[in-house]
Amino acid sequence: MRLYFDSTKLGIAAIAICGLLACTLSPICAQDVPVAQASEHETGQPSTECARQDPDSINISASAFELNGSKIFAEGQLRIQRGGQRLFADEAEYDMEANTGNASNVFITTCSCEKPHYHISAKNIKLLPNQKLIARGLSVHLGKTRIISLPRMVLRLNNRTGPASLFPRLSNDSQEGLTLRHSLRLVDTPRTQTTLDLKLTENLSIQPGLDARYGMRGQLVNFPGRYLSNDLTISRAIDVTEPLAKDSAPKRMRSLIASRLQAFARHAIRQRTYDISDPNLLLYRQPELGIVYQGSQLSAVKQTLDPRLELYPQIFTTWGVYKENQGQVKSLNRTRLVMQGAVNTVRMGPRTAIQPLGIATISSYSNGDSYRTYGWGIDAAHLTHKGAFYSARYVSRTSSGATPFKFDDIDIKRELDLTVRTYHGKHVYGLSLNYDIASGTLFDWEVLYGQRTDCLGTYLRWNNRFKHLSFDIGLINL
Repeated sequence: MRLYFDSTKLGIAAIAICGLLACTLSPICAQDVPVAQASEHETGQPSTECARQDPDSINISASAFELNGSKIFAEGQLRIQRGGQRLFADEAEYDMEANTGNASNVFITTCSCEKPHYHISAKNIKLLPNQKLIARGLSVHLGKTRIISLPRMVLRLNNRTGPASLFPRLSNDSQEGLTLRHSLRLVDTPRTQTTLDLKLTENLSIQPGLDARYGMRGQLVNFPGRYLSNDLTISRAIDVTEPLAKDSAPKRMRSLIASRLQAFARHAIRQRTYDISDPNLLLYRQPELGIVYQGSQLSAVKQTLDPRLELYPQIFTTWGVYKENQGQVKSLNRTRLVMQGAVNTVRMGPRTAIQPLGIATISSYSNGDSYRTYGWGIDAAHLTHKGAFYSARYVSRTSSGATPFKFDDIDIKRELDLTVRTYHGKHVYGLSLNYDIASGTLFDWEVLYGQRTDCLGTYLRWNNRFKHLSFDIGLINL
């Protein structure tokens, strides 16, 4: 049975084809995360030069539709638009019962501009019943310029974990020179992920890495809050997140299906450690295995914080085989236990928190050495209605025992970190300072500047210590 536009059954065809649109646009466009992931209802509306579209409006056109049982076919210049999201294809089919589909010669964008800032093209997109989407002959374009082409990419729908990067990342610094980095998701299910990280540098050749995670008690879902670290936090302090929409409650960012208990494995060759005493230090993880438990925000007062301000307590243990590139003849095993957390102790409203914190690590090595570190401090943070973020963190550390590795030891015993990230229209500004209290010097600082449209965020970041300049592209408002 062939249905044309004057048919009363066109509405049925339109609704069915929308299933393919909903399952196709979001997963592909969510493949970049130099910024934190946010779902469509959580993301604010940045300033833009593009026309604003009604997000609830749906327009579908094609030369012909055919309905055969639960299957719907469309052919001849298929065009689907939902708000600012657009899909064009030569032909498409969708099975409403099996939730499977196919589309050929596809053009996709979430940009509402007449001439989109970016688009993705693919020779074929196939939707599988297990919530997987396979794209063949995929290319990513910025304006009219093709940035990358891939023969095949497998994606998971409704991915809430920040998938592997769609755009390659370009940077340059004093140690590695010009660097190109790209991540590919090899395995992606609700509970299992394996990511290949490829890093090509001018001075240090290729640095490959493999990272795998498994959700032991739930699905792999990104948490919206913050983490403590026994290392310097400056490189992560001004990561850009999108402000919430006015009609979105922050509590909706919490997930009830997230796995707080996870197993992980890492394998890396010539991984850069960003060690304080030795900036050129590289590490071989061959491999590293571990289990981590992440708890809910600890609080001594009856006050629920905005999820983005929460500091998660963590306990994790790792075992690995490691080797450094500086004077180490053979690899050594290390077993490590880490405990860290913070407690909200002052009732100051949901967007302001002052939290004492503590960190402890216990490490033992195959050469007989053992090493312990202890740290305490205080973290103060504030989040405005518009998404601007301000924080100050003081940490004091001490250690006992001996470690055969440079990347394990403590280089700054007392530090003060200050961070500001703010939004002005379509502009994003960030500043992070790291002050070494023991030596009385500004050890490091980092600045960020970005611009956002309705679909793209572009960010320049400068780290002073390593003279590191990087350029990132993020997809927003998905």
